[in-house]
Amino acid sequence: MTPYPRARKRADREAALAMLREVQIPHPEQAFKKLPQEFSGGQRQRLMIAMALMTEPDLIIADEPTTALDVTIQAQILKLLKRLAKERGVSVLLTTHDLGTAYEICDDITVMYAGQEVETAPVEVFFREPRHPYTARLLESLPNPSGEIRDIGGEIPSLISAPTGCRFHPRCTSALPVCAQERPGVAGDVHTVRCFNPVAQPAGAVS
Repeated sequence: MTPYPRARKRADREAALAMLREVQIPHPEQAFKKLPQEFSGGQRQRLMIAMALMTEPDLIIADEPTTALDVTIQAQILKLLKRLAKERGVSVLLTTHDLGTAYEICDDITVMYAGQEVETAPVEVFFREPRHPYTARLLESLPNPSGEIRDIGGEIPSLISAPTGCRFHPRCTSALPVCAQERPGVAGDVHTVRCFNPVAQPAGAVS
């Protein structure tokens, strides 16, 4: 077995310590010797970001990166991830169910329903002018100042026997007969939607 060259080992250790400092792990020298269970949940997320960045990737896939963290720590992790990605020129593909998280970190949002993408838009446009009925209902279900809770009627479909056509059509109040037969094509340019009967745009809105 080829030995680990001392010069390489020293350089790798220094690179790891530098990355620990970059993700704001306190006392990197001591942290370097710790076991995973000796770190807090937020610190473990920082370590995962460090591990992802060590290989100098062009893309990081972050799947629910703030799950099980309290709100304050979530904000810190998202701010750190966004800053490091911008400084290093790295793209981040974020998977989340939290629209607040998406708003804070994303430039563009793609909405998925039952394994199908239904709408893609720049973040500001997405929240201001939803086009797909599912997107509109999703945004309407968010908490509002009045305290009113509005859910999306119907049941989440099984992917084992998924609905034909647009998978949202059994729950959609504006579905057309064709929606159950065919999956809609993509309409739009920067703001795209897959829907035969999309939500009407406000007057003067540009897709």
